Amino acid sequence: MIGLMDLAVMTFLSVTVRMVFVTAYVTNVTTGNILEKRKWHSAVRCELPVHPDIIAVTPHLDNRGWAHSYDHPCSGGEWCPYACISGKLMNQWNQNSIAYVHPDKEQGGLYCGEDGILQIPFPDRDFCIEAPAKLATINLLDKHVFICQTVLPGDEGMRIPNRIEPGQNLGLAVPDWRYWSSTAASYYINIPGYEVEEACVWGNNTVPAGNWAPYVLGLNKREDGEIFATLGWNPIWIEPTTPFREEVPEFGARIICEGVGCHDTQCEINPAVNKANEVSAGANGLIGVGGAAACIVTAPQTAQLRIELF
Repeated sequence: MIGLMDLAVMTFLSVTVRMVFVTAYVTNVTTGNILEKRKWHSAVRCELPVHPDIIAVTPHLDNRGWAHSYDHPCSGGEWCPYACISGKLMNQWNQNSIAYVHPDKEQGGLYCGEDGILQIPFPDRDFCIEAPAKLATINLLDKHVFICQTVLPGDEGMRIPNRIEPGQNLGLAVPDWRYWSSTAASYYINIPGYEVEEACVWGNNTVPAGNWAPYVLGLNKREDGEIFATLGWNPIWIEPTTPFREEVPEFGARIICEGVGCHDTQCEINPAVNKANEVSAGANGLIGVGGAAACIVTAPQTAQLRIELF
């Protein structure tokens, strides 16, 4: 029988494998990300819908607000993902794409027809859906912080922005088993002060932001209501070719569980205590993909989770 800790570890490894799978494309790249340099041959373009639940991602660049790379327009004959406001999840994708395999996992969002008309795969659904749970995220720092969610289904770039102002409490979306292919939400926690143009894009290892942000977070909710939250070092931060791999950011993050039934409650990255690739945890600590240290906290419906940035 698989225990709670085993399931938590499997959840973390699943999230981390997806992060590493995508970052593998940019390993050892010191110039612009190769995923950000593709050419788009179709001249047909589709515009991002104007809707209160949709956030335009770098609308002044060639992606024109879509949750694509900054130079990737929404072209005829392709699927175009979009970003939802904090606490909500994208609720449209190819109806025939149901598994985390290529090309299914890239077919999220709306379909841009060769005639330039957007096709909505689920006309009876809203563009975005309220997440079944939200992780309260509190910024105790004196600068804003961007926590950028990866686009899935999509190319898994961390392009969905969650900007948390000093003193603000923001709810991060936690998907459950009913979401696309039962996937978890993956987030990159950036160093305070970086703006969205660097924090929520695929960059390069000259800047400790975006896919080189120091910490990562994975969230999902199981069918029995148990919520799993994983906090760890970004595997790409500790790669041998990363110039700042030994550095410790001047801010920390901790997951706190309060209430009845909390499991493995110590889970913290504290720059006053931890060195690079270290976490403060008990039996819930682990070494994940790429040798990255992490910890997992699980909470039943009788408890509440939150993450603090300090």
